[in-house]
Amino acid sequence: MIVFAGPSIAGVAIPSVIEIRPPAKQGDVYLASLEAPNAIGIIDGYFEGVPAVWHKEVLWAIAHNIPVLGASSMGALRAAELDIFGMIGVGEIYEGYRDGLYEDDDEVALHHAPPEVGYGALSIAMVNIRATVSAALKAGVISEEQQFQIIAAAKSLYYGDRNWPRILEDVESGLAQAVTDWLPGNEVDQKQADAVLLLDRMAEGNISGPSVHQVQPFLFEQTRLWESATEQWKRAARPLESTKGGFRVLGDDHS
Repeated sequence: MIVFAGPSIAGVAIPSVIEIRPPAKQGDVYLASLEAPNAIGIIDGYFEGVPAVWHKEVLWAIAHNIPVLGASSMGALRAAELDIFGMIGVGEIYEGYRDGLYEDDDEVALHHAPPEVGYGALSIAMVNIRATVSAALKAGVISEEQQFQIIAAAKSLYYGDRNWPRILEDVESGLAQAVTDWLPGNEVDQKQADAVLLLDRMAEGNISGPSVHQVQPFLFEQTRLWESATEQWKRAARPLESTKGGFRVLGDDHS
């Protein structure tokens, strides 16, 4: 099984049946499909400065009877868009997009360090901020009004600038101190929780069945654009083939 992931699984133990590849960019899901894996999982994916995973390559994999699961980040976005066609969504973030609680791509976007140092997060995803302040509300650390203040302050920032010191600059000092004191040991990483859920599900072999009750049948069209794109992806990938037959990918930011 092949899973595209990076920052969302930093420090996570990977089941032996899963091969982790870097965050997906356009063409990677198609190229992975050519290897006929038992399943493909999408967690993280590039989008800024690098073409994002194309919906059509996910549909191509599904049309060739390869289960495709998505969670946490780019995977949650694509699953919410394609679950009606059989992509399997996993986790709370996927459900939030599916149910319209989240609409913007920046909810899952962040900046991260390069793969050489483990994709460490350099900013905080908005979905994690929401989950953390929700936990603070339940713990009685903040009020509902203060929860809205923090979320508004975070949402107003460019996604790459979202970190707790910067967010709390825009709220009253007493609230900022209360949250700062509470954060250690209590911060919620919803992206990682959903990513682990996907990995566990795949490791258990639970890769069948759509995430919605009604799946819309579709006929995959072999358009000229598709044929041109796949030829370009295959040509670009040949020099990057690994000894295992996989494909390395390069990029900067991901969602």
